[in-house]
Amino acid sequence: MKERIRTFRQEMHWTQASFAAHVGVTRDVVASWESGRVEPPETVVRLICHEYAINYDWLKNGREPMHVPQDAVIMDKLEKIMNGDNEFCKAVFRELVDLPAETWSRMAAFVDRLQTPEKKKSRAKQ
Repeated sequence: MKERIRTFRQEMHWTQASFAAHVGVTRDVVASWESGRVEPPETVVRLICHEYAINYDWLKNGREPMHVPQDAVIMDKLEKIMNGDNEFCKAVFRELVDLPAETWSRMAAFVDRLQTPEKKKSRAKQ
């Protein structure tokens, strides 16, 4: 696991000290994980996986992929919203799932128009 801890940290562009701060330990503790002297506790492994969408099986056992698929991350976030207390957010998603295909097409065209280079340039001049 030591190599995977290092790989994750480096992918995040963190020093050992900054990684330590993110997971609530000292730099020396991170160094001991990366050297293989000590394995991180299960709570830290689960924290890394949950907070940074890292595949638990990859971090523990080296089985690919490293990252949780984006669709699974999105579904997890959506589940948290729908199980949460923010009634406005839940109402928005309930309405979105019932939109007809034509409305989605019109929304897509609207967003595309917002992204055209001419529109960006004219907004920048204002």
